Amino acid sequence: MRTPGAGNRGGLTGMILLLLLGCSPVPESTRVTVGHPGAFASIRRHPGVYRGRPALLGGRIVRVVTLDNRTRIEIDCLPLDDDERPIGEARGEGRFLAEIPEKVSPGAYPWGRLATVWGTFAGTAEGRPLVAATRVYVWPHRYGGEPLYPPAPYREGSIGAGWDPGWWW
Repeated sequence: MRTPGAGNRGGLTGMILLLLLGCSPVPESTRVTVGHPGAFASIRRHPGVYRGRPALLGGRIVRVVTLDNRTRIEIDCLPLDDDERPIGEARGEGRFLAEIPEKVSPGAYPWGRLATVWGTFAGTAEGRPLVAATRVYVWPHRYGGEPLYPPAPYREGSIGAGWDPGWWW
């Protein structure tokens, strides 16, 4: 004789196991295919070597440009954690461009937000490595886990493009 609710144990165990495995938005097949593409400094110096290879990069969104039939996102590259989320407190390693093959509103990719990009290296554009993006995932805010505003340009003083409240702040 079956006990009421006994048939649900497998489903509940499966859900708990899923929650414990992690919360990466990057498909496992992409993670396995990409492996470790190399240091971003190497990608920046020799972008032709990586052309056609799978890409998995992340960082802080700097600029979004809508072109004729595509959208280009400029991202300040940051190292990724185990869930492929950019580490917001890390120092930027340089900038790369992610290109989406459709026209998207720049508001969909807000300035300063963390994003993970996967796709294929497509050479260079504007002197920066270019990724033909399959997907750009914008991470939700972690309140208390990262600063409300990105560290640059606000901490560079009144020299240059940064805003500095001065000595009275």
